[in-house]
Amino acid sequence: MLKLFVLLTVFTCLSGAADAPIREVTSQAAEGSGMLVPAFFRGYIYWAGRENPLTIYTPDGYPAAYFLAPEKTAQAIAADTDGGLAIAWRTETSGGIDLFGASRELVRTIETGRYRPQHLSFAEDHSLWTLGYQTRAGHAEMWDDSAYMIVRKFLPNGQQAGAYLPRSLFPHGLPPGDETWQWSNCITVAHNRVGLWVVSGMYSGETEWVELDLDGNLTGRWRLDPFSYELRVAFTSDGHVFVQHANLDPQSHTLTYSLLTLDRTSSTWQSAQSAPGGRLVSADGDALIFAERSSGPIHLRWYPHP
Repeated sequence: MLKLFVLLTVFTCLSGAADAPIREVTSQAAEGSGMLVPAFFRGYIYWAGRENPLTIYTPDGYPAAYFLAPEKTAQAIAADTDGGLAIAWRTETSGGIDLFGASRELVRTIETGRYRPQHLSFAEDHSLWTLGYQTRAGHAEMWDDSAYMIVRKFLPNGQQAGAYLPRSLFPHGLPPGDETWQWSNCITVAHNRVGLWVVSGMYSGETEWVELDLDGNLTGRWRLDPFSYELRVAFTSDGHVFVQHANLDPQSHTLTYSLLTLDRTSSTWQSAQSAPGGRLVSADGDALIFAERSSGPIHLRWYPHP
């Protein structure tokens, strides 16, 4: 009887530990009533396109201001492992990326012209990968429907090292690298592959998950249309992709959330066991980050992925 009690106690403790977050942070970033949802990048929080300087809240919860030229509007950020930061921006006529050092000094500006980088991610070798769209020649306010590559790779010196994934592989409609405001995790470089959450159709709810190898070759694509309601995507460094979406009960009008993971062997989305509560916002290494949906300071919790 004593042995059984000890075993039950150990099991309970282990179960509790498995359910506990490995890290928690209450950020100084805060949401208020009617505010747009912020963007997240590996624990960073920011609202792009709203102010200059752009205030970015670090994974420790503290704000840091980054100054762009007055004509530039920030689109997205990516943080490198060496403390550097990249900010994608656009103007009325062109696009580009500003690279900052660990002390927030501007190191380099990459001009991208008609190609508008909308989402960014650093690779382990400090190269910077972008997802974006192209504007028409002479019509900077219009999308280009001709052939161009939606993914670009830039070296630390600012030189473009590659362009991948033709626009022509996707249906007519919105650009795959659309400028949908504040989508998070649309491009993530995870060890040996690049994961992309892209628009794929006439409406922003028509999307798919696409993967490339580090040479830019297409290795897989999976539709996400069934999960369009309050969809969130996260890609861990060990290559697991997770999606969370909401289910609306037609009678009670309440929402419940489902967390799924991709089984590449069967090309199916499988329910993730022991999914944490809260809203999925990002991945950080092999961990998933969740946040509570409420007004006020944003509380983030890191969990080992299921």
